[in-house]
Parts: sequence; structure tokens; C-alpha cells
Amino acid sequence: MTTENSGIRHQQNTHEGSMNDELQRAHHAINLYAPEIVRVSLALFDSQHCRLTTYAHSTLEGQPLLHYSAPIAANSKLGQHICRRKPRVINDIPSTVTDSSTHSHWLLEQGYLASLTIPVLDHEQFTGLLFLDANQPQYFDSATVAELSACTHQLGQVINEQQAGIQAMSQMGYSVRSTHFEHPEESLDHAYRVGQYARLIALEVSELYQLNDETISHIVHFAELHDIGKYSSLSTRTNSPWLQDWSNNLVLIGQIQQGLNLVNQLASQVHHQQYAYMDLLKDIIQYHHEYLDGSGAPNGLSHGDIPVAARIVTVANIFDALTSNRHYSEAWSLTHALLELEKMVALGKLDGNCVHALRCQQDAVGIIMQSHHIPWH
Repeated sequence: MTTENSGIRHQQNTHEGSMNDELQRAHHAINLYAPEIVRVSLALFDSQHCRLTTYAHSTLEGQPLLHYSAPIAANSKLGQHICRRKPRVINDIPSTVTDSSTHSHWLLEQGYLASLTIPVLDHEQFTGLLFLDANQPQYFDSATVAELSACTHQLGQVINEQQAGIQAMSQMGYSVRSTHFEHPEESLDHAYRVGQYARLIALEVSELYQLNDETISHIVHFAELHDIGKYSSLSTRTNSPWLQDWSNNLVLIGQIQQGLNLVNQLASQVHHQQYAYMDLLKDIIQYHHEYLDGSGAPNGLSHGDIPVAARIVTVANIFDALTSNRHYSEAWSLTHALLELEKMVALGKLDGNCVHALRCQQDAVGIIMQSHHIPWH
């Protein structure tokens, strides 16, 4: 491999696209000098649950590993490399990878012969792992590892920049909810569970609606922000004397607009206005009250005008509202709530595929029903 780093770095300057786009650009640039590398992929570290989750990839040979998540421990072999901030090299995959994990089975089936794993760090904080797989054995000597580490440095910066923006959005949502003077714990728990239900639904309908891991991750994070405008101190309040003559629709429009104002303001502060994920976030905030038959609010949009992400969050939001003990209502059972959602499907209001996804995963749904938000550290 030659030392033409400038070509790789030049082709990674566009930060506004998806991370899948970024990896494909980086992989193309790397392939000009290292055609033996046939896969570049990114797994992100979920610090709240101590797991690695597939996120984005560029795969030229073999089948991509999708929708996969696994725990990661500091005392594991891979965890020790991460703690030392060092790349891991496997130069003979068939004879080295022997454990029975799903990932190992997949890796052996692809026929890759060597692999380089590079930790992605943000000010010494672990963000995730970049995997570079080659179709040639003994490929990653010390010089090649050093070269590829340098070549992917800017890609790591792009990953950290994107994730910092997403985390800033999540932190903003947590702060707004936790400082709201009415029922903050109830609001935080609701947001967390809606995100977890949205994950179950999105994974189940991923093939049908062509949702990649990056999009699913964004849906999970931003489902927690679906009603953030409602909890802002600047949001309209239905019990304010000067709003008594307003319709519920006008109040909802005000809350949606305040939610959009909050995320737009934060996006401008972290310079993320043009990131692809901002459209998905705004779709969820704007459209999660809409129904497929046009009877929803605030715009009365119909089936073809409501984005899939919003449809997923609509189902997750209603299900949690039905199954949660609130200060104004008692919780419904899982079975009763699913029957109610199916009635709404029959009336043409909800996406039947999303409701069916919850019915197919009732054990996981039951666990989420008992869960609470995980405090920020």
C-alpha cells in the first residue's frame, strides 16, 4: 500500500451525508491503494447498555452484517485492545476465529482472510470500532496498519462529529424533560420506552421498508424527542388563561413548532443543520400525531405523506400511552393495548406492519413495559 493519504482525506471532506455514504467514499479512496480491502464497516458503542451495534458499512465482497448487537467487556480480548487504544490485527481468520458467536459464524462464512479493527476515540472516550477486512491472508503488516490508521483518522473525526451532534440532541431532550416542573420522571420514562418500542418495530419492518442500521439508530434516538416541544418552558400550555379559546389543534401546532425550534437552535450551535439525520428528526416531531386515513393532527396528512419513521413512532407512542400508569389514567394490559392498536389499524389510522411488529415480539415488549429511563452520567 502506498502512502498517498492526501487522496483519501480529500475525498472525505463532505460531512453532511449519511455515515454509510461516508464509509463508501472512504472505502473507494482506500481501494485506490489497497484493493485487497473488500469491506469497511462501523459498529458503535452504546455506553448505556455496554454493547456494540452495527451501524454503517461498505461491502464489496460477501454479505453485510446487519441488525447485530453484542455486549462488549473491557476484559475481553477485543476490549483489552480498546483499553490500550491499539488496533487489533487478525491475519489468518480461518485458523484464529474459533468461538461460536453469531459474528464469528458470519465472519467465517464470508471468506475474509485478514481483518484490522481500529478503535474510534473522541478525547479518549470510546465511540466505536472500524473494521477493515481483506481477501488476502497476512495482509496487515505493521506498515499497512500504520498507513490505514492514518488514512482513517479523518473518518473517525467525522464519526465523532456526527455522534456528538446526536448525543447533544438526546442530552437536550433529557434536560428539557428532567427540568419540567410537572411529572419529569414520568416524561423521561415515557421517552425512553417509546425509543425502545421504536427499535423493536424498526428492526422488524427493516426489510419491508428498507431501513438500514444507521436509520434505525436515528429512529431510536429521535423517538425519545418526539414530543419535546410539549415540555419546553417556552411551549404553549393548555391551562394558560390566554389559551382557553384556542383549539387543541392550535396548541399542538405550537408545541410541534417549539420542538422544531429547539432542535434547529441546537443544530445551529453544533453546526449540524445540514446533516441527513436532521430531516428524520424533524419528520418524527412534525408527523407523529398524523393518522394514515387523514384524521390525525395537525395537518390531516394521509398514508403517502407520512414518513415511515413517524409511523413507527406513532405506534410506539400510542402503545406506551396505553400501557403506562399516568397521573391521569391507569395502564392497560399488553393484550388489551394490542387489541386497541389493531382496531386503529382496521380503521385505517395506523400502519398495520408496525403494530404487527409489536405483536410478534411480545416477550421483548413486556420487558420494555417494566423499564425506566437510564440516567445520564
